[in-house]
Amino acid sequence: MESMTGHGRGTSSTEGWRLTAECSSVNRKGVEIAVALPKPLSSLETKVREQVQKAVGRGRVNVTITIESAGGSGSQQGVIDKEAAQRILKELRDLKEELSLTGEVSLELLLRSPGVLKNPAEATPDPEAVWPSVNDALLQALERMTAMRRKEGAHLVADLLKRIKILEAAVKAVRGRVPALLRHRRDYLKERLLELGTPVSADDPVLARELAFMAERSDITEELTRLESHFTQCREALASDQPAGRTLDYLAQEMFREFNTLGNKASDAAISRRVVQSKAELDRIREQVANLE
Repeated sequence: MESMTGHGRGTSSTEGWRLTAECSSVNRKGVEIAVALPKPLSSLETKVREQVQKAVGRGRVNVTITIESAGGSGSQQGVIDKEAAQRILKELRDLKEELSLTGEVSLELLLRSPGVLKNPAEATPDPEAVWPSVNDALLQALERMTAMRRKEGAHLVADLLKRIKILEAAVKAVRGRVPALLRHRRDYLKERLLELGTPVSADDPVLARELAFMAERSDITEELTRLESHFTQCREALASDQPAGRTLDYLAQEMFREFNTLGNKASDAAISRRVVQSKAELDRIREQVANLE
């Protein structure tokens, strides 16, 4: 189980170039991939996206690729293209003879000729040639980001299991409250009948029928059973090695609905307190689930 929050960085180098890849992810309902590439490498965006899609099932992932000359600070200085200098020197001397000019071809003139003095920073890499290095740096970044997502995911799973245990304790307490609730309603109905001047015995069929009707109308057994089933499904999802964020979010919504129905049907102060506490716990669960892949 992975969190959707993570960061990773990777580096690689190839002939004359040093590449860096950074990947960061945050929570999203679906998959969003944003890629930032240097202009010379823009044609590699599709390949970068394909690699990210293999590693991430959910969340927004920002990928940044940077490239610089492997020469470091010296890359800002000019270098001489000797082949170009020799070619241009020959052409200038030939031109001098052809036009019968005097004087010598100076070094200054030669260095000012186009293509002789170059700045490596102005060079542009071949995208396909550097792709293996880009891919290497990207895979490193994705691996480190995934490791961070898994580490945080483990903490989230542990926290969610604690909260599910709290909900299970609440449901167990509510189930144990049901017999006392029925006795309370029977006694309340007898008291009301006495107040109205209509006393009845404990085994009176009218009283039994009314109690049966009240019990059926306020029966919360179905809701309790469904909640227990949802708890089991949550534990199974959290124990799985597959992404389960959407499943857990759906189960949290269903549990919220069951607790709501349970509170409305029970009409009991003790149960209502448990329901309120459980709904607050479910809000915290949904906040945590929103960060799971």
